[in-house]
This record gives sequence, C-alpha cells and structure tokens, in this order.
Amino acid sequence: MEKLGINLPWLLAQLINFILVLVILRMLVYKPVLAMFETRKQKIQESLDTAEKVKADAAQQQKEFDRKLDDARREAQAAAASAQQAAEKERQRIIAEAQQDAEKIRVAARGELDYERKQMVSELRHQVIELSMLGAQRVIGGNLDERKSRQLVENFLNEVDFGPNGQKAGA
Repeated sequence: MEKLGINLPWLLAQLINFILVLVILRMLVYKPVLAMFETRKQKIQESLDTAEKVKADAAQQQKEFDRKLDDARREAQAAAASAQQAAEKERQRIIAEAQQDAEKIRVAARGELDYERKQMVSELRHQVIELSMLGAQRVIGGNLDERKSRQLVENFLNEVDFGPNGQKAGA
C-alpha cells in the first residue's frame, strides 16, 4: 500500500481518530442536538395545538355571540311589539275618554239649552202677561185691578199651554 502512497499506520491513526471524534460527537453533540430538535418539535406542536384550541374557542365564542345577538334582537322585537300594543291600548283609552267627555259636553249643552229655552219661555210668558194687561187696561179703560188682570191672563196662558216650538199643544 505504500506504493499507492498510503501509510498504513497513519491511516489507522486517522481511522481511530475519526471513530473517536464520531463517538465523542455522538455523545456530546448529537444527543443534545437531537434533544434540542425534539424539544423544538414539541414546542411547535404545542403552539399548533394551542392555536387550534384558540381557533375552536373563537368559533365557540362567535356562535355564543351570534346566539346572544339573536336573543337580543328577538327581545327588542318583542319589546317593540309590546310597546306598540301598549300605545294602541292607550290610544283607544284616550279616544274612549274623549268620546265620553264629548258626550258629557253634549248632555251639558242640551241641559243648558233646555234651561235657556225654559227661561226664554218664562220671560216671553211674563212679557205676554204684561202686554195683555196693558192692552186690557186700554180697552177697558184702566178700571181693572192689576192683580185680577194678571191672574186672568195667567189662567188663560195655562189653559193654552204652548209646546216647545211655540205652537199650541194639540194643534
């Protein structure tokens, strides 16, 4: 082998050195590097698992948020419908109250009109009595007793008894 330029003792020493370096590297470097790679692999896997869990939690929270939002919308619609019904009931109550007030005003106005009509009839009756007495005094010459004249005219008017339209009753 020397003819080929290979020195056997030197080759053996190099081979032993190589094997020694390989064993030392395996013990001192290869195992810690493999452990470091395994630790890194575990950390990456944990990060991926955590990311997946966070993603699932986010999806669950989104579903929960959507459900709560739907519930809130339904509640808002129910509240709006309830408020609308309450407003309609209040409107109907106000209308009924206004109709009752209007009816009371009509009844009061009728009563007042009846009272005023009676007052006017009474006043008209009084004026007719006065005019009748004055006419009778002029015709007879003033010798009639005013008290007797008034009594006669009132008796006549009571017998005639004018109705609400100023017409004689029964005519």
